[in-house]
Amino acid sequence: MKHLPLLPNRFKIVGWVLLLPFTVLGLLRLIDYEKIELSWLEFSRNGATFLEGGGWLFNLRYNNFTDELVSLGLLLGLSLVAFARTRTEDEWTVHLRLSAWLWSIIANTVLVALAIALIYNEQFVTAMTVNLFSVLFFFIIRFEYLLWRDRRNLRQA
Repeated sequence: MKHLPLLPNRFKIVGWVLLLPFTVLGLLRLIDYEKIELSWLEFSRNGATFLEGGGWLFNLRYNNFTDELVSLGLLLGLSLVAFARTRTEDEWTVHLRLSAWLWSIIANTVLVALAIALIYNEQFVTAMTVNLFSVLFFFIIRFEYLLWRDRRNLRQA
């Protein structure tokens, strides 16, 4: 069997430790956008950021860094959980992993299609931001469910 290039199993624990608080912080940020704010220093020059046409070094101003912090925390936590090996990684686990990926891509595609058809304006940007992480969320939920179902069926047999 050709082995998948997965992270060691211990990274899954680190991923869960990161994932839980950043998910809560992200949900709180979605519910009440203005109350959750972490201000950090951002590099800028003459009050213009790099994307606004100005330079971006040697001048400091404050920026709300919460969105970036939550996004990076979620991305790291989800990636560590999704790409870490199980304790017993075999052909059946690889099959379950592939099945969960397929299911999560299909579910995410349906949700994106619904968002495109039904959501407009600023809410659409929020929906697409949530969509960035939903494939990994769907994968983890489906994969863990399939593992749990198989372990339960083995115990009953």
